[in-house]
Amino acid sequence: MQNTSNLSYIDKSKVINIKTELLCREAEDDFFYFNNVNAAYRKLKKAVDLTPFHTKSVLLFADVCFVKGLIKEALELYFRIEKISLSNTKVLASIANCNYVLGNYSVAMQYIDKVLELLNDESVSLQSQLLEIKINILMSERKYKQAYVTFIQAQNILDSHSLKSIYNVSYELLTEKINIQKKLQKSNLKIV
Repeated sequence: MQNTSNLSYIDKSKVINIKTELLCREAEDDFFYFNNVNAAYRKLKKAVDLTPFHTKSVLLFADVCFVKGLIKEALELYFRIEKISLSNTKVLASIANCNYVLGNYSVAMQYIDKVLELLNDESVSLQSQLLEIKINILMSERKYKQAYVTFIQAQNILDSHSLKSIYNVSYELLTEKINIQKKLQKSNLKIV
């Protein structure tokens, strides 16, 4: 058998630098166990520079960027992962959350709807977080009736524990806003 110098049979997108994996694991420890976000950020930046297509490193790096408040950088990283794995609900939900934080409500709503279609019944916590974001977006856009309908639909989907967080934050404010709108409609006054 003869060795050839032609390495065309190797798929370079699947070759991971071992240092990338080591840096990613060290960053996981720094981030999750030692609560050292800056050390995790530095290690993951280096890991992503070494192997830009290593999904695990890019995803953790995006999460660390989000925690550090680097929302635009995190969003770019999530978009990079979305191109690789189109139906990853965590990534799509993260894109929705980043857009919500940045104030891009229409894009956030598109991603929320996409994720809610893909989710199964097992991921109740992610559903409750997405529904809470959706209700908050609708309230900030002053679409109180749609927010109320979404809240009522959430009652049918979520368990009582998940629903309590949404109820405590949104429901009382939402009913108050709807009542104010009804009073304004009855009085025929307009806000200038």
